[in-house]
Formats: sequence, C-alpha cells, structure tokens
Amino acid sequence: MGLFLLDLGDTMGDDVGDTCVVRPILMPSPKKLGKHLEWHGNRIRVVIRVPPSMLTKIGKGKLKEPLNTTDPLEAEREKVDVIKRLRALLNGTRSTTIRANLSSEAMEWRQLVEREDAGEEVVSGSEVLVHEGEEIVVPYSIRDVLADHVDRIEHDHGHDAGRSFAAVALGEQTPLTILLDRYFVERDHMSLGYREDIRRALSLLEAWCDEKRVRKTVEAITQRVAGRFIHDSFIATRKHPKSANKHITCLSSYWKWLIKRHGIEINPWVGQSIASNVPQRRDMPTAQKRPFTEDEVRKLLTGIRLPRERDISIISALSGMRLEEVAGLKVKDCANGCLRVTDAKTPSGLRTIPAHSALVPLITRRTAGKGPDAYLFDDLEEQQPGSKRDRSAPVSQAFTRERRRLGVDERASDEQRQSNVDFHSWRRWFIRQAVAGLERGEKGYTPWTLANVVGHKAEDGSIDGMALPLGMTMGRYPGVAPIDAMRACIEAVKLPSGCNIEEEGPWSSAKPKRSRVKLRPSPSSPASRA
Repeated sequence: MGLFLLDLGDTMGDDVGDTCVVRPILMPSPKKLGKHLEWHGNRIRVVIRVPPSMLTKIGKGKLKEPLNTTDPLEAEREKVDVIKRLRALLNGTRSTTIRANLSSEAMEWRQLVEREDAGEEVVSGSEVLVHEGEEIVVPYSIRDVLADHVDRIEHDHGHDAGRSFAAVALGEQTPLTILLDRYFVERDHMSLGYREDIRRALSLLEAWCDEKRVRKTVEAITQRVAGRFIHDSFIATRKHPKSANKHITCLSSYWKWLIKRHGIEINPWVGQSIASNVPQRRDMPTAQKRPFTEDEVRKLLTGIRLPRERDISIISALSGMRLEEVAGLKVKDCANGCLRVTDAKTPSGLRTIPAHSALVPLITRRTAGKGPDAYLFDDLEEQQPGSKRDRSAPVSQAFTRERRRLGVDERASDEQRQSNVDFHSWRRWFIRQAVAGLERGEKGYTPWTLANVVGHKAEDGSIDGMALPLGMTMGRYPGVAPIDAMRACIEAVKLPSGCNIEEEGPWSSAKPKRSRVKLRPSPSSPASRA
C-alpha cells in the first residue's frame, strides 16, 4: 500500500464541507540490484532459478540465500561465492548421489580394513593354492574381498569410480565432508549457527575444487592448495577480511578434529588469516569492540523508547549477563535476591549471582502475578526447534535500531560493516566499571571474583584484556567466589547520574506505533452519498 499526504487546504475555515486533497508521497525507490540479487525487506539476497527438470528433486522453484549487507556493490562481490554454492547444490543430480553413496560405503569398508590391520578377524574362509605340488592354505583377507567389490564398481560406474572407492576404503583419500556428522556428534554442544557456518565454508571449498579440478579430499588440501583457495575465493573477490577469516576459522576447527581423531598430519589453515588493509587514520577509532562510554549509557537509558529493551539493557548493565542469558531468565531464577543462569554459552557461564540492589523494583514489577516457570520477559516468543535464532533475537534487532536512532555508533571507516558498540557492550561496560572499582580501591572482591560473576573461566582466564595470574592457585583451588564477594563486585557498579531505573519516561508507555491518518470520503464519493 502506498503512502498519502493529507493536504487540509481550506478545511480549517468556516466551510467544513470542503474536500480534502490527498496526494501520494513519492517514496525513494530501492537501489537497483544486479543479476541474481533482490531486495527482501531492507536486506539483499541471492536468488537463482531451479531448472524445470529438477523441480521435483529440489522441491521449490528458486534457491535463495540472504547476504549480510545492504550495500549493492558489496552484494555484487559477495554473491559470487553464494551463486557457486547454490549451483553446486543444483548439480546434486543422480551421479552426485551415487558418488555420495559410494563414499559412505567406502568408509564402512575402511573400518573393516582398519579392524583387520589391528589384528581382528573380519572375514572367514580360506583358499587352497598348489605350489610345486604342495597345497598351501591361504586365509582370505578383507582386501581380497574389497578387490572383488572394486571390480564390480568399475564395471557398473566406471574406472574412476572404482579407483576412488578403493582409495577411500584403504584410507588413502578422505572425502571432505564424509566425517562431518561424526565431528558434530562429538561436538554436541556446538550451536546450530556455527554448524551451518562450517557446512557453508566446506561448500565453498568443494565448489572451488570443482572449478579448479582439485580432488575433493582432505589429503588434497595442502597448505599451498589452501592458500590458492583463500586467494581465489576471498582476496581476488575483495571479500571482507572478517567474513573471510570466519570461513577460514571454521575450516581450521574441522581440520583440528581430523588431526586429533583421524590421523591427518597438518592443518593447512593455520596462519592463513587475512589482515585488513583498510587505511587507518590516527585520529579515528580502531575497529575493536568496546564498552559504552558514560555519555552513551546515559543517552541509551534515557532515550530508548521500548520498555522491554530498556529493562533488558539495565539488567545486563548491572549484572554483566549476556543478552541470551537475560532473555532466558524465569521467575524462579530471580528468587531470593539472586539471578540464576541455567543455560549458558560455556560451562563457566552456569552460575548464581546476587541481583544488584537497583534491580529490585524492576524484577518485582516483571515477576508480579507470574508462576515460577514463567519467563521474566514472557513476551518473547520461543523459536522453532532447530532454529539458529534464540528467543533473544528480536531484542538484539530492536536494540540495534534504537541505538542507531540515538546516534550511538562508531566505525573506524566507511568499509567497516559492524559498529564497535552493540548490545554486548553492556557486558563490557559492567566489567570495565568493576575493574575501575578495583583500581580506585574498592574492597571485598578480586579479579577472580569478577570472572565468576560474569561467567568467565577463572583458571587461565582474563578480564578486560588482563590475564589472570596463578591460574591453578587462584582460579581452580579456591572454587567459586562466595556470595558476599560477588555482591561487593556487583554493587561496585553504578549507573551514571540521570539513569533512574523506574522513572517515568518515553519508555514507560507501550511500544510506539506508526501514526495513521483516517481519510474522510469526499462529498462526491459513493460512500458519502450513501
């Protein structure tokens, strides 16, 4: 629906029957995008059509993938890798399926070969050979059975398929993604989002291998080959260093596991990260995440219009809790003057800490009339099982919009995609204020106490960039800091002046809605004549 401007004209005069003039507002059209790109809301996504012959197999007419940019020029650069990956998916024809099935079967044969090499009898029977008139009994081996099976594969699928099958079964070649599910089973704590990142990075690597005619095996990816892939896929295409390094880190983590569990000798991705070549002025901020400043805290807490986002910001600022930890709080987690984190990013994050005294009115208001299993922020919807988003995602998006509206933003250059400040800057601010308390002589807590409060690893950990010494002596043996020490640490953090938590303000009303103008029909319209 278009937008219209109501021109009152002379309607404010004596003749109330005058007709209103409604004029359309010409909204700026979105920037034109190149081939295979389209706008989806305020984001850009890649779109490729599915050939009619593959509609039944794929199940939809188009493949789409959103990009992490709103800049058409940057989208042009990023779409190249996405299109390669999507087209590689479309090329998943019957031959690809057969190759995948053969690879899985070859891995099963590999297990039998490894068991026999370890001294286990995996096949029975023997063959009698006659040599110079003497009978020799030769027991069958798994390799004999494998050779016969490879002959059948060569007959059915060709010589190359048979050779590849034998190489995989004998442990000479390992398809790039054949062990990925085993890796995820062992890393069951890994988030769904990070798993998708690893799959995406491997898909990029496989598409590049197809293009460059490199075998899609772990053994074929040497350090030199990895360097070529990085240059072709990221450097030559001017991929943002942060995005490129994310892919490289994902590949490196997979290779570390392959070295540990499957005897791969080297990790070709070590030392392959890409340095940012963005010119840096000395009078400009660096591209590093940082805490909010006092002025930014004051501007945010007095300017955020959304009650839920303001309350969650205050809790994070006065507890050091992560966004998803605050969003996951239930009424029973806020009892007895404490805050209990039951689902955290790391084992160290599972903790119970005192609630800041300034949070008592907020918690009382949010828990009033709710059962113990109700969420403190019960207006956040649960996400679908298997979703990469958690229930805190809407808060992160709404907070970002409010932060930008209030002008709280910092980037080292125009090419920097993410701001140096985000919601996590509340947690950084809390830690910075607690460290400042130690610097000015506050008593009753130590840096190791602060690590326990924010859910960091106290042993061999660090706070605000400062390494914690005596890891075993102070981090492991003393255990978790006592509740009184935690309370001293938390109470040392104070909001700047003018940030009254329960004060009436623009946030105390309901979520702002877009104003609408009701248009009365003119006397000449059919509705007025009726």
